[in-house]
Amino acid sequence: MGEKEVGSIQTYNVKLSSGRVLGPLDLDRITQLIKKKQITGEETARVNPVGEWKPIAQFPEIVQLLMIKLDQGTVALDDQAVQGSDGISFVGETRISGDGPVLENKTVLQTDDEATQIVTRKELTSMSEDSDKTKVQVKGAVQPPSGPMAIELDGGSGGHSQKVAGVKLEFVGQNVSLSREKTILAPRSLGGGLESPVVGASARKNLWNAVKGLVLVSIFSLYAYQTFFSEQEPADQAKPELIRPKLPVVDREQVDPGKSIKSYEEGIRFYVSDTVFDYKMAAEKFRRSVTQDPNNVKSLAMLASAYLNLIDSSNKDEIYFDVLSRLIEMSRAKSIDLPETVIADVEFFIVANKTEAAQTRVIEYTKTHSSFGPEMFYYLALSYFSRGDYVSAARFIERLPDNKVFSAKVFFLKGQIAEKLKDVEAATQQYNKAIALNSKHVKSRLRLAWIMNDQNKIGNAAAHLNYSLGHVSLLSPKELGEAYYLHSQLMSSESNWKAANDDIEMAVFLEPENQAYLLEMYTLKARAGTNIQLVQSQARMYYFLGEGERLVQLGKYQEALSPFLQSRQFDYKSPIPLLKMGDMFSNLHDVDNARRNYKLAAERAPNNIQIWSKYIKTLIQSYEWDEAKEAMARFRKLPVSQSAIDKAAADMYQQQGRYVDAQTLYKKAMGRPSIDPEVYIAYAKSLMSTKNFKDAPFFFALALRFDPLNVDAKIGTAKCVAETESIDAAIGLLQDELKGGSTARAEYLAGIAELQMQKGDSDLAQENIKQAIQVNPDYAHPWKLQAQIYAGREFSDRKSLDQALVAYKSFSDRNLSDPSGYLERYKIFVKRTEFEKAKDELNKIYEIYPKYPNLHYFLGALYAIQGNHKVSIDEFKLEVQNNPVNLQALIAYGKELLELNDPVSTREALKQFIKAMEIAPQSADAKQNAGWANFKLQNYTAAIVLIKEAISLDQANPAHYRRLGLVYRDAGDIQSACASFRKYLEMEPDATDRAQFRSCF
Repeated sequence: MGEKEVGSIQTYNVKLSSGRVLGPLDLDRITQLIKKKQITGEETARVNPVGEWKPIAQFPEIVQLLMIKLDQGTVALDDQAVQGSDGISFVGETRISGDGPVLENKTVLQTDDEATQIVTRKELTSMSEDSDKTKVQVKGAVQPPSGPMAIELDGGSGGHSQKVAGVKLEFVGQNVSLSREKTILAPRSLGGGLESPVVGASARKNLWNAVKGLVLVSIFSLYAYQTFFSEQEPADQAKPELIRPKLPVVDREQVDPGKSIKSYEEGIRFYVSDTVFDYKMAAEKFRRSVTQDPNNVKSLAMLASAYLNLIDSSNKDEIYFDVLSRLIEMSRAKSIDLPETVIADVEFFIVANKTEAAQTRVIEYTKTHSSFGPEMFYYLALSYFSRGDYVSAARFIERLPDNKVFSAKVFFLKGQIAEKLKDVEAATQQYNKAIALNSKHVKSRLRLAWIMNDQNKIGNAAAHLNYSLGHVSLLSPKELGEAYYLHSQLMSSESNWKAANDDIEMAVFLEPENQAYLLEMYTLKARAGTNIQLVQSQARMYYFLGEGERLVQLGKYQEALSPFLQSRQFDYKSPIPLLKMGDMFSNLHDVDNARRNYKLAAERAPNNIQIWSKYIKTLIQSYEWDEAKEAMARFRKLPVSQSAIDKAAADMYQQQGRYVDAQTLYKKAMGRPSIDPEVYIAYAKSLMSTKNFKDAPFFFALALRFDPLNVDAKIGTAKCVAETESIDAAIGLLQDELKGGSTARAEYLAGIAELQMQKGDSDLAQENIKQAIQVNPDYAHPWKLQAQIYAGREFSDRKSLDQALVAYKSFSDRNLSDPSGYLERYKIFVKRTEFEKAKDELNKIYEIYPKYPNLHYFLGALYAIQGNHKVSIDEFKLEVQNNPVNLQALIAYGKELLELNDPVSTREALKQFIKAMEIAPQSADAKQNAGWANFKLQNYTAAIVLIKEAISLDQANPAHYRRLGLVYRDAGDIQSACASFRKYLEMEPDATDRAQFRSCF
């Protein structure tokens, strides 16, 4: 909800199910309407006057009123309680000291509804700045504050200190735990012996009365539509608030270098803790340091580094990229090469997937600074680790001894490297060292939990998982998803299926495309339903969904279709099997069947944006612009994530070649509170379409944060490197992926071959194409590259076109929905005057995409070559009707009309040329043809003007001078005609019609 000014009253607009909008209403007025049953909880609402419409259940303060009404009474609150904007009451206070927030021991958290219980587990934290004060709003479970004043340690209250960059960090053990706070919650086991606090009798009674009517409903909904398949996003599953990086604003009157140094040192104390909460606090300190002294290069660089370490907790839009770039440029502009600037550069290069540049940056720095600090070994090892060279990473990290370790992140990296080198025992030791140094280091706790899970010893990870879920302000959303998944495994090991299911649903909500999470969710639901006769059919559905998901994880999409089809037989009303089948057909490049299944799924979930966005995507891929527009317009009116709709609209513009318009909408999609991760790759590819190869890699890198194995993002990055650095550097990038043991060997081999073809090294390219085909014969792209190599030998090898046709056929057989293979075969058949075979290739496209742009243009061109002008005109006319802005179709249509040689057709031709000139004012072809149509209509003055304009745009085309001469001749200006003919013959001395102009010499 956000903070309100003191004395202000928050009001709302409420939209009833009838469509009527009430408001503005304050909470007292809403209470009265609830009592009158005019507001029931099924409405949508927004903060007045410009808030976003969303289900009323997503406003905790209104939910609380509904719950009170449901209970027919009130929930008593402590007299000292202060109502927070998030519906949670705080008894006591949180005070702020100069170095960070200190939580008073008397803090009591009260919650009044089941929805708030889940928010408590999430423990969301947001920060805002007011002058020199940092205010921390703690949402959900009470978290001991980070920083030098109070950092929770395991066991006891002893202190710990260490030296970091000349700053002494005091870790004061305060051991304030969630489990020790007085909290009023519905009881729930977290496993491993840690139980949620006991609910007070009075509050427990009120809560039970409020929720008991929902118990039966929740049992059945467990087996029906899941949270991410529901019509609206549940109020109790709001994702952790994402931060937006900000540039420091300098007030010259407030500049104080002394205070700047102090703020920097305070920031470092937070920074080395290596948790989300601490990086947020560090960023605030560094930003304040820069406002106090804009020449503090250390703070500029470390502010960039803090934001880079918060990348998974940030709203990763274009502003994020701009802020980071500006900060790094500002630090470089000072021309001072410090360890802090190296850190920022290295982390930026790694985030942008330029790992070789990161490695080079460290090495070059150490060459010019003989007294470099031990942290350089860490960042060099990190660079090698990011490149996949784990042996080199291990060699350099070992040169940083334990007594010089400056942060738990060092031990964490050592553990990661050991895991990659298959030394699980060493990895475990390093993660334990990280926790011993900083008990808050949840990253190490989660890695230990993963190791224990892999060893079938998840029970031993209970303490780590309970700590993590009790301190979620230390976690990024992705890490939180991991914690819920692993806790679900823990609950399963204890046969606590209800808790396991709740946890896995949260994991899927946080990462809806994570296949491991989906598989676990389907498996748990299948198991839970077997004991309830009423929902056994749904249980069987989930069983087959799980079987299909297992095959998906192995990349066996064709085989996965069968169990997904079987799952549908047990619940024809559920959209989930249809959605999964659509995904499989999409992975198999069968757009037509994908569209059919998505459509059926969408019909079963008419307001589900996750399903409809996939359906809209296939409509766009099928060039069904009108139907896609209708669907997008409908969802603009619904309270759903608009990021998906912005992206869909951008995809349509991208498909139409309107790249600037597409990029505008992609930026808008990235600026939404909830972002569709696919937007990053789409935006990066759009940037490549406009030759912006410099910025595109960063957005490919953002896509990799969600899907580290995304091949498109890595190959896209390599193509950008080829344009901005060198082709060899790009090839090296993909070779690193191969060395790292990637399972996508065929994709990377084909990517390398494509770059080698760009370099002109066809022999090496041929070798890599051959290997790619051997590795994965079903992968389509290498067959296309093979066809291109054959086609390039057209003039040196008589059989090359036959070989190209075969290779293009192999490509199309493996990627039925890509029209490029059919088009290339069409072009070869036209070149060989095999017109019927050429037509057959176009018909294959028509069967898949009846509205494919240029399809009727190609058919018209085919008939035009054969001299069948009337049929050609019909095809061009259809093309113009389907795509009114198709420039080449308009011109070709006009040319064919001129061939009919009658005034009516000529005037119609002129109309087409005029439209073409309106679309492309700089088109010489449109102007000279418009001039020629005027000539045929004996409008000589207009003809001369237009053809002269065409010549000014294209002076190297001799045909323009010939036509201009003919116009002058018929207009009676023989002198000008001869001048034009002479120019024509100078450019075409061997012209076959030279004799016609003999009189001009």
